[in-house]
Amino acid sequence: MAIALNLIVVIPSLNASGKPELAFDTGRMREYLEVAVTQILSIGVGLLLAKSRTLSQSPERMFLLLSGLVLMPSQIIATARGQASFDGSMWILFYAIQAILIPVNWRSHLISQVTVIGYFAIALLAGWRDPNVVISATYALGIFYTILICFVADIGVFLYERSLRREFELRQQLRVFLHAVSHDLRNPVIGMMMTLKTFCHPEQPIAQVPRALLQQMIESGDRQVALINSLLRAHEAEVHGIVLHRQVVQLHDLAQSVIADLHPFLESANATITYAIPTDLPSVNADVLHLQRVYENLILNALRYNRSGVRLSLDATIERSVEKSVKNQVRCTIQDNGVGMTQQQCDRLFELYTRGPSNRQSLGLDLGLYLCRQIILSHGGEIGAISSPGNGATFWFTLPM
Repeated sequence: MAIALNLIVVIPSLNASGKPELAFDTGRMREYLEVAVTQILSIGVGLLLAKSRTLSQSPERMFLLLSGLVLMPSQIIATARGQASFDGSMWILFYAIQAILIPVNWRSHLISQVTVIGYFAIALLAGWRDPNVVISATYALGIFYTILICFVADIGVFLYERSLRREFELRQQLRVFLHAVSHDLRNPVIGMMMTLKTFCHPEQPIAQVPRALLQQMIESGDRQVALINSLLRAHEAEVHGIVLHRQVVQLHDLAQSVIADLHPFLESANATITYAIPTDLPSVNADVLHLQRVYENLILNALRYNRSGVRLSLDATIERSVEKSVKNQVRCTIQDNGVGMTQQQCDRLFELYTRGPSNRQSLGLDLGLYLCRQIILSHGGEIGAISSPGNGATFWFTLPM
């Protein structure tokens, strides 16, 4: 970029200034092109060396090597000719881009800057300065701006590096917290639930404890276990990603199995469900358990946030692409006739820890839809919702065929 800028703008401007001491004659132009070619070759050599095992295992050394090969060869050649000069225009551009593209390890940035600027200072004191360059207030101002840009770049890199370190520490603390939740809280809750369920058997006498209160305690415990499990699954998906065990899946059979499993919930909500998924729909290559979780979360979400008696409809169709490079896909929908929501709320439903409309009350963490999105994205599909207040909602997702 700096070479192109000099050849197109800077050098023609100097030649047009009418000052012989600034103009680039044939000899000076040849010298500049030699330096430019040397820089390009040096960068190429640096990129080749960066592929070596020694440098690839040491990012700091690789950074310093590439940074040095960009700027130092031109300075060494200029010094050998007794023409060392402060190339502030290139240095400002390079160090700013370097800080933006590699905003870590501020010490390495500082070393790369001090090396080049310090080398020029030594050449200046030794009398190897370019005699064609007049040290004026403008020249001194350019030196000041270059040092200022380097300082700002180092501060920005330092702050970014510190924020990364803080984020890493917070993630470590979160892992410890989740470990404590999974081992110190989940198991006692499950143990309590097993004990309560033994008391809830019809043949088991209960002394001075109303059966309705016991049932309420059981439901509360089940809710606690569900919250803990959803939190752990969300964290596992965020850290490790969704691990898929793909196999051939018939969506008609899978949806039928999910409806059978959720029959008690549908009956409790007095909901009716119909599914129009064709039996001859082509199969998809997917993870059965994860896909069941998507259907379960979407159906339970519709039951949880709508009034009793809601009607659900499951469907799936083939979407054929007009582009040969894009595969055909299956579009699955779960539609309800519930209270609905705005499209703005639909767009945020699948974000982490985002609830539905403000009038929907829930004691959960609302991680189900976030997990649905992670699962569908890992399959190479998309997921979303279409709705309007009072007109129900349609949740949809796609799967590649």
